[in-house]
Amino acid sequence: MPDKRKRIEVLDGLRGLAIVLVFLFHGYYIWDAYYPFGKLYAGNVLFKYGSLGVQLFFLISGFVILMSVEKTPGFWTFIKNRWIRLFPSMLICSLIIYLTGGFFYERPFGIPELKSLLPGITFINNSILERLFGTSFPVLELSFWSLYVEVKFYFIFGALYFLFNRATALAGIFILYLSASVLQILIVYHAFTETATMKIYIGSFIHFGWFVAGALTYIYYQGREKKYLYLLIITILCSLFYAYKFQDAVLYVYLIILVLIFLGALFWAPFGVLFSGRVFKTIGFISYPLYLLHENMLIASVIKVHKFFPQIPYFLLPVIAFLFIGSLAYGVARFLEPALQRVLKKII
Repeated sequence: MPDKRKRIEVLDGLRGLAIVLVFLFHGYYIWDAYYPFGKLYAGNVLFKYGSLGVQLFFLISGFVILMSVEKTPGFWTFIKNRWIRLFPSMLICSLIIYLTGGFFYERPFGIPELKSLLPGITFINNSILERLFGTSFPVLELSFWSLYVEVKFYFIFGALYFLFNRATALAGIFILYLSASVLQILIVYHAFTETATMKIYIGSFIHFGWFVAGALTYIYYQGREKKYLYLLIITILCSLFYAYKFQDAVLYVYLIILVLIFLGALFWAPFGVLFSGRVFKTIGFISYPLYLLHENMLIASVIKVHKFFPQIPYFLLPVIAFLFIGSLAYGVARFLEPALQRVLKKII
């Protein structure tokens, strides 16, 4: 049987890998209009597709959420536990971002407005709030989008699980993914003109396949029943179609490699040791606040460091910024987040 303690260590390390990949994407590739080095690293495949670290986060979430829901007595307890897990860092990091916006004025998204805090702390997409209130909600951090997807998954999966059973919950989540995927493919082939409502629907559910793959990985990990291995393989292959619109073969290869890393770390102990080490575990420990804080602050820090220390090699600029933001994220994860969580547990 699997070593439960080792499995958790591996998952923490995989979270560390996921945030490192996202950092490489934001630090070296996507914001080339702002980097002092421009498109210097644009040809690096590792950097270019680093955003797929988010899919690795979704796989891990599917694994962990099913593990969590099976230990929870009811839906509202499950939602309360998830909210207490997510809200403190979101609130703290959102306030840090807002209050430091004037100092990090080089932010790609500009100095944030007060109302920019609302989407993050409510975990509701900017576009949905704009439709509800008829006013704009400027983006605080673009990276928050994945949290909005996660929260939708928690509510829908949790409701289906406690109303029906595990199989129905997984099937329902996967059907939502398939419907969003088919709709996106039809739009690619101009069968439909994409409306704002369609865009919200696709954006909400197009990544749900990865949660199901993660959950099936957990089921197979626990019991080693071959039927779940076959279901897992089919689910992974189907989940790849979320990226069909990009028509990018390299992207698919990158995704498959990430899936193999995820599975290899869980099922092959010698490989899993790599992600059970101190470096990946430490980065995994701070991965949530680091993910929330990093994007705009990273770019602004790169610009600032280069301005005052132009002799520093280009490649090191994002690394220095990452170390700074990582230290800030450690303070949130180690001290501020647990303190607020303790308060909330007493109140709720």
